[in-house]
Amino acid sequence: MIDKVDLHTSTVGPLTDRLSSVRIHEPEKLHSNDHFQRSIIRETTVPCASSGCDEQQDSLSPIDMAAPSSTAEATHQEEPVEEQLKMTLRNPKRNFMRVSLSCIWFLMLGMNDGVLGALLPHIESHYNISYAIVSLIWLGNATGFILIAFTAHIIDEKLGMSKMVTMSCALMVVEFALVGSGTRFPVVVVGFFFGGLGAAIGLSQLNLFLTRLESGEKYLGLCHGVYGLGACLAPIIGTAMVNAGVEWNFFYFVLLGIAVIAAVTLTIAYQDIEKDLDYWDNIEKQAQGEDHVVHVSRDPETLESIELRELHNEDLPTRESKHDFKATLQDYRSWAICIFIFFYQGAEVSMGGWMVTFLLNYRGGDEYATGYVASGYWAGIAVGRFFLTHKLMSTFGCRRTLIVASICIMGLDVMAWLIPNNIASAVCASLVGVAIGPIYTMAVSLATRILPRKIRLCALTLVTAFGSSGGAAVPFTVGMASRFVGTYVLHPVFLTCLGVMLVSWLTLPNIERKGAINNIFQRIW
Repeated sequence: MIDKVDLHTSTVGPLTDRLSSVRIHEPEKLHSNDHFQRSIIRETTVPCASSGCDEQQDSLSPIDMAAPSSTAEATHQEEPVEEQLKMTLRNPKRNFMRVSLSCIWFLMLGMNDGVLGALLPHIESHYNISYAIVSLIWLGNATGFILIAFTAHIIDEKLGMSKMVTMSCALMVVEFALVGSGTRFPVVVVGFFFGGLGAAIGLSQLNLFLTRLESGEKYLGLCHGVYGLGACLAPIIGTAMVNAGVEWNFFYFVLLGIAVIAAVTLTIAYQDIEKDLDYWDNIEKQAQGEDHVVHVSRDPETLESIELRELHNEDLPTRESKHDFKATLQDYRSWAICIFIFFYQGAEVSMGGWMVTFLLNYRGGDEYATGYVASGYWAGIAVGRFFLTHKLMSTFGCRRTLIVASICIMGLDVMAWLIPNNIASAVCASLVGVAIGPIYTMAVSLATRILPRKIRLCALTLVTAFGSSGGAAVPFTVGMASRFVGTYVLHPVFLTCLGVMLVSWLTLPNIERKGAINNIFQRIW
């Protein structure tokens, strides 16, 4: 059985001029980035080049030897030589290590985002600052995100994914070292700026890698579920530490240790990732009917029905730029998804960051117990991502799930805001986490299908970095507004974010509906 063929030019006859050197490869051995030559079945026909073609075909021993000798096999004369068009968890083998170690990075990021809500009252008292001043933490974070949003495509072209993943971990190390020092507040804000840079780079690159895998939404859900798990554990650990008399900033030394481990292990795991991505990207291009695709028949008697394109070095495709930034900015779908992710992460982080302060200062909650409300909220997010994402996607689809989930979240937040009972508010906050948890994974998964291939990589980078800046900009807005009107402003801002999310989502094409779209209801639902 012919698994893979490489075709090179030579001089052995009218037809064999283009077939004289045929080399058989095992599937796992053909992993060359020097020649993008892959055999995939195409139904094409070319007449025999000369009257002596039959005799010359008989002399083509490589093809004859590779052809099946059994009559049973002859009944299956045409089969796809290559069916797998995307990377998997096990192919290449290093992908398993990459996904596993990426979970460490997401755990660290979740702990960094989740602990801030529990530590915020202690940071305010430590520095004796107001809501507006402490909100500069999120402003520094947002500045880092926005800076990367508009420069990530340039950095990626210069450095590549492997070095950018290492850079992400290094920047997070700088953040945790500066914040953990407990020094002057402006230095802490600078530390969160470096954290924004590192988080934006890491999120964009790791999300891109995960979406390139077969069943990528499953691994996105896994890694972002680990993020939720980290965000759940961090408030428990942080609250326990400060209740035991440990300074708030010492928690960041825990994160510093995790960041150092992630920097070393991810650097090793993501070595040569660019070669793997280029290789599989070329296979996907060939499957979509681009040049340098060859039809091979199993039966030597039908060799005349093969069209072979001459593969000279000058014909090989040159590597084109991965990022078409101008086209990305001109496509409304890119901006619609950016707006959606911006307000989604703004709502998500605002609830986790300010709910504790709302219950303490607006509701008069207990200082020792209220810190654990943030853990309940982030635990809900982890549960939603681990157990609901795949089930909801396969049963109802991404679009319908997001519409229903957004409406349910609004109702739960109104109850958390208006019911004058802290326990009821904490339960509603946890249920908000369960409902909001699967949204990010489903949005990114659907975006990979909505966005054109030409701009997909650049658009996803922009979506992740710029969209994620909402996770810093919106909490900063809540903090500034809280100084003038009170911490209850969290809930109106949260509901506004959900409304903008829903509108931006409805502007995207409904690609999940089968059949023609004839009215506005079918476009929406």
